[in-house]
Amino acid sequence: MIEPDIDESVWGARAGGVAALERELARMRRSMGAHATEQGVPVARASVLNLVVFTTRDTHARRAAATIDVLATRHPSRAIVVLADRLREGIAPGLEGLEMHCHLSHPAGLQQVSYEQILIRARGDADQRLASALIPLLLPDLPVFLWWTETPSLDAVHFAELLKLADRLIVDSGDFARPDRTLPRLHAVARAGHGRYGLTDFNWTRITPWRELVSQFFDVPAWRPFLDGVTGIRIGFAVEADGREIHPSQALLLIGWLASRLGWRAVESLAPSEAGGLLFAMERGDGEAIQTRVRPRYMRGIDEGNLSGLRIQATDGVRHAEFVVKRVEDSSHAGATVVIDGAPVAERLVPLGTPGVSELLSEELTIARSDSIYEDALAALVALT
Repeated sequence: MIEPDIDESVWGARAGGVAALERELARMRRSMGAHATEQGVPVARASVLNLVVFTTRDTHARRAAATIDVLATRHPSRAIVVLADRLREGIAPGLEGLEMHCHLSHPAGLQQVSYEQILIRARGDADQRLASALIPLLLPDLPVFLWWTETPSLDAVHFAELLKLADRLIVDSGDFARPDRTLPRLHAVARAGHGRYGLTDFNWTRITPWRELVSQFFDVPAWRPFLDGVTGIRIGFAVEADGREIHPSQALLLIGWLASRLGWRAVESLAPSEAGGLLFAMERGDGEAIQTRVRPRYMRGIDEGNLSGLRIQATDGVRHAEFVVKRVEDSSHAGATVVIDGAPVAERLVPLGTPGVSELLSEELTIARSDSIYEDALAALVALT
């Protein structure tokens, strides 16, 4: 297997070690400063945080680098992208190890904020030495954000070592290969981080509008009694037309949130249902069962894994109600409907929003604390596994 070369037009010049990399960055800053002086454009070197991005694929590394470029003026940082090659075979002797590249932001506009981006490629088994390579590169007295772009390697030594350096761990459960297994295990990671680091998930932010809509249903005094009488939950999530890729992480997080906020208990483990769905039961505080179904659904114009619909069935002891949120195909809107005893009593169209990765990351880089509600949702999922 031939190992791909690093594109220096993207990642910058190669440096032979940490000391050489720092010298190259200093040289680039001097050169940029001199050029800016000639052009009469002020350049400020600014860093408010350290951002470490872990990837195992070149495409993910490039995507992360592009996202960091977009955020450079709002969140100037020392950004370190780690590309851990998984080419265990065909690596020539002497090529195993760490390869480093660096570059500065490109000037544009009337005033520039210079930030630094570093690439570390770990080849062979060198990912076991990543933490020791990163420590001298981190700017002191600034928070460290660790963005893990794929399924976290929860049992790997390098995951534990990198986590020791972090003030906040950022994941995206939309990229998890098996969210039904990984999300509950993240609860232990969050619990272990109390007092040391916080944990967040891009998918948790993506479902914020859905959580708000559910809350708004029961903010209406006349509908509040139904919240104590939920009898069934139906949640849909989008899949591609062939249905091969199943990513129910948003649906699972929404279930975990409902269960943790309302004190529901698991009485059955998550069980596979037809076409990649899930079917199980939970129990209300009064002992009544809540039948829960998660189903994949093909919808045009919706990314796989995104929530497609929610139906809450409930009774107040006399009346029966359904609270429905249904995404509109090829749209960033959803219809929110309330039906009582078979008759619609309220209906509205609401925007859901479609934040991109740069928007999601920008929001997370302003937060250092833990999210206790997210952790409670993960804890509820633990009971279902």
